[in-house]
Amino acid sequence: MKNVYFVQVDVSATFNHQSAYLPYTAGVLAAAAWESEIVKENFAFKDFIFLREDVAGVAARLDNPCIVAFSCYSWNTEYNKALANEIKKLFPSCINIFGGHNVPDDFTMLEENGCIDFLCHGEGEDTVRILFEAIATGGSFDEVPNISYRKSETEYKRTETVCQKTLDYPSPYLGGWFDRIVEEHPDIVFNTILETSRGCPNQCAYCDWGLLKSRVRLFPLERIVAEVQWMADHKIAFVWGADANFGMFDRDLEIADALVEVKKKTGYPERMRMNYAKNNFENVFAIVKKFKECDFDRIGATLSFQSMSPVVLKNIGRTNKDLDFYKNLLAKYNKENMKAYSELILGMPGETYESFIKGICTLFEIGLHFVYDVYACVLLPNSRMGQKEYVEKHGLKTVKLELERPHYQGDAFMIPEYNQIVIETNTMSREMWVRSFTFAFITKIFHAAGLLRAFDIYLHLEMNVPYEDFYDGIMDYFDANPDLLASKLFFETRNNVNRRSLGQPSEKYFFEPCGDVVWDDNEIYYINVLTHLDEFYDNVTPFIKSFGIKDDVFDDLMTYQKAVLRKPCEEQCEIDLKYDVHGFLTDAYVNDFHELKAKEHHLVLRDSDTMPDWPAFGKIVIWYGRLGRASYKDDIRAEE
Repeated sequence: MKNVYFVQVDVSATFNHQSAYLPYTAGVLAAAAWESEIVKENFAFKDFIFLREDVAGVAARLDNPCIVAFSCYSWNTEYNKALANEIKKLFPSCINIFGGHNVPDDFTMLEENGCIDFLCHGEGEDTVRILFEAIATGGSFDEVPNISYRKSETEYKRTETVCQKTLDYPSPYLGGWFDRIVEEHPDIVFNTILETSRGCPNQCAYCDWGLLKSRVRLFPLERIVAEVQWMADHKIAFVWGADANFGMFDRDLEIADALVEVKKKTGYPERMRMNYAKNNFENVFAIVKKFKECDFDRIGATLSFQSMSPVVLKNIGRTNKDLDFYKNLLAKYNKENMKAYSELILGMPGETYESFIKGICTLFEIGLHFVYDVYACVLLPNSRMGQKEYVEKHGLKTVKLELERPHYQGDAFMIPEYNQIVIETNTMSREMWVRSFTFAFITKIFHAAGLLRAFDIYLHLEMNVPYEDFYDGIMDYFDANPDLLASKLFFETRNNVNRRSLGQPSEKYFFEPCGDVVWDDNEIYYINVLTHLDEFYDNVTPFIKSFGIKDDVFDDLMTYQKAVLRKPCEEQCEIDLKYDVHGFLTDAYVNDFHELKAKEHHLVLRDSDTMPDWPAFGKIVIWYGRLGRASYKDDIRAEE
């Protein structure tokens, strides 16, 4: 019997405990391969390598491996190459197989890495099984679909592309493939993947689903329900939904019910996150409402605009519904106190600085005030955007940027991992890319996290100040007043953005009360403001007053803005106001706009889940809460 290992390492956060993802992809491939009698008779499965350990130590403990199969994505490809190289040194005849999203559909990896013997392209269940059978029987590799291999030192072969038609493959969960991992590592909190369907009907240029050209297929419902029960039985902490469009099908409501049922009965899985359907908004609303009942989904419904620019959407092959639709939808979510968030991608063809900052502020205008993310556009090797013709047409320029991992304690990447990010196009220079990302940072801290949200909503609704003028202006204000604490914190972040645009690693930020946990730019700025609250608001007061807010209104807005922020160990505070600031903002969040009313009253602001210290606050409010709704006190009552 010839020994086989599968490798799928990740970097999970370790905030006060070690956590790790179960190697789902590797498990699916192993379970499918061992359905073959030829594989069973010739190969012995030895182990999954899923922790990011020292490569020399990992290679040394292998037991005479015949095959080592690696699952590659951007967070582990360099590690996989290093481990494959160590394995070749110790076991020259071992066959190293690379597959996954980060394996390009050409010979590049073989040409650049002599330690790799085969590349698998696209979905892998059938390909890996057939390849294993060919290795066992001495069959022709030319007959194995979807692979590239080295026929000689200078000759390479790419075999026929064949798309998988079904998902009739065994479950690694139900087949017991992960039971030993969980049993042997009681000190690890495990996360995992739930895949209920595969494929995507959309053809977005930045995504690598499109080039697979495979229709959407469904896993059996009975299997999914049983897998959910397995996750509960094995106390899985967090579940990431692998579907591209959860909620697309009516049966997804049944899957949501199954998740909620086991969560209520067992407390597990603790949290989950889905990539929701782009067009079936009724199903998504119903699912998010179900999840809200048991505090299951920490982020909520996805409104993935990617860009608000019609030019960009045309270039990337997407369409969005009209803004009134989203405005009404967000009002519906907010009235039900249900979470929703959005995503934008910076660096896509056709975007300009003006269109990008207008896009962010349009989110505020339609009612998305709390959680949104801006991602750098990553040039994925198997996406339409990653192809040479597309790159040349749109003038895409990239830098190789080292991956960052916030909320990790210690050395997250012993071996650095990288993405190719777009930092320049025909319509946006690198300098404007830096300013755009800095603008995104400013709005995430001041608006979404809420440090200045009361002011900018008032200015927008009562004084017709465009959101983009407020935030573009405050960046200029910081430049003109460099000695302020708020300015110095801003400069640190902008310098980090500039470093990234040059392919240089970012500075790592720590906050002493939380130990050696790494925080990202937005989070460390927020933490520094909370610890210097009065100084920060003194710094920005001249800028805000320059818009002409009446003194008594300004005073009320400032009093409310300081009081409403959650802080460690602060359960409650009380303030006296002349205007109904809280009512004005609460109505604005559900797109019910009216003038700020004069109303003398006493306001009691309470935090219903007070964090006892900075580590708890950092984990629950800043990390888990994403500095959205979680950054404000949640039990606010007015007394006449």
